[in-house]
Amino acid sequence: MKNTTNHGRGIKILLTILSAMVSLAYFVFKLFEPVFVWNSGWQTLSNLDRSTGEQTVIPEDYTAIIAMANEKLDQAITANNFPAVSIALGKDGELVWARAAGYRDIDNKVPAMLDTKFRIGSVSKAVSATTAAKLYDEGVLDIDAPIKDLVPYYPQKDFDITTRQLMSHTAGIRHYGPCLCFPFDEYSNKKHHKTVESSVGVFSKSPLLFEPGTEFSYSSYGFVLASAAMEGASGQSFDHLVETKLTMPLGMKNTVREGLSSQDFAVPYAIKDGQYKKAFPVDNSNKTAGGGFVSTPTDLVLMTQAILSNDYVHPATRDMLFFKPQKLESGEVNEQSYAFGWRSHLSSETFSEDRKVMISHHGGVAMGGTAFLIMYPEHNLSIAITVNRQMEGVGELFELVQAIAHDVIRKDDLG
Repeated sequence: MKNTTNHGRGIKILLTILSAMVSLAYFVFKLFEPVFVWNSGWQTLSNLDRSTGEQTVIPEDYTAIIAMANEKLDQAITANNFPAVSIALGKDGELVWARAAGYRDIDNKVPAMLDTKFRIGSVSKAVSATTAAKLYDEGVLDIDAPIKDLVPYYPQKDFDITTRQLMSHTAGIRHYGPCLCFPFDEYSNKKHHKTVESSVGVFSKSPLLFEPGTEFSYSSYGFVLASAAMEGASGQSFDHLVETKLTMPLGMKNTVREGLSSQDFAVPYAIKDGQYKKAFPVDNSNKTAGGGFVSTPTDLVLMTQAILSNDYVHPATRDMLFFKPQKLESGEVNEQSYAFGWRSHLSSETFSEDRKVMISHHGGVAMGGTAFLIMYPEHNLSIAITVNRQMEGVGELFELVQAIAHDVIRKDDLG
């Protein structure tokens, strides 16, 4: 009888140990899920014809330029294994050209169309800052007012913070980091935040990195707090502000916070060594204003052309906020020539050191999406491009749009 009892105890102990091991294994898997799933699920990226798609009618005087642009785009699709790409070009207040190519859904062979929405990552900052500029222009938002006066639920820090500092990355707000959550890093967030206040709660207890205005530190969370300031100043939700102050007035039908619309959304992919898989599933509601929008190049060009054509905000507001990099208290321009939601500086990449061109731009890298948006203020020119694959940066997209811009500006030179 004693042996039977001991045997039963041994089984219970063994089962307890096994249960603890299974629970620990599951805990570790969920904690490091993006790492564990990275090497599984890859499929061969077949030789589908990704050069076909949808394109707007090309103006006669742009025929040669767009032919060269299409050739460059087709080469980029092959060289970078873009599942799908969408691009748009605007000039002198008009949409000149837009094209979508490839597949928004590879498995079901669904082609990308001009209204297919892509994750735009940090290009969301330009969308948010442009909305904030409109509120400033209307006298609704004081971008130099202390955040404590606009966002009462954000804990007071050792120093006051302003919206201008938040949207120029000089406020000292931290960026993404590790967390006591599943998965372990905030970039791979899976928790849904229904409100801006909830999103602010992710970082609200973190101390400032430095005294605001004295240094530069890139922060998507800074834009989340800025969106809270916009809500506080207006008494309206951030979603409502973007809709009523930006997207509806400018006819931007496909620019929304991710999650508000699932229609015609480009599947986000990861690409590696000629293979593809769906990107790790994330919820971008923790960073909406700083990286959680979906859009189309056509919409982004409509926005930039309204900015360049003086139709959206007063030229003085535009020039001050978008085209002048924010200076630190030392009097030096910040290290990224960052203005208010846009990087602005003279560039030699379009032509050469002998001819520098003023550019104002922003890139975005999201889980399964990459985007780039640029304005050439002196030429009333803007170009936007999106792809549904994550890349290490926007260098390839930057080079492509610069090459296209070169041809358009040369056309201007020749009259």
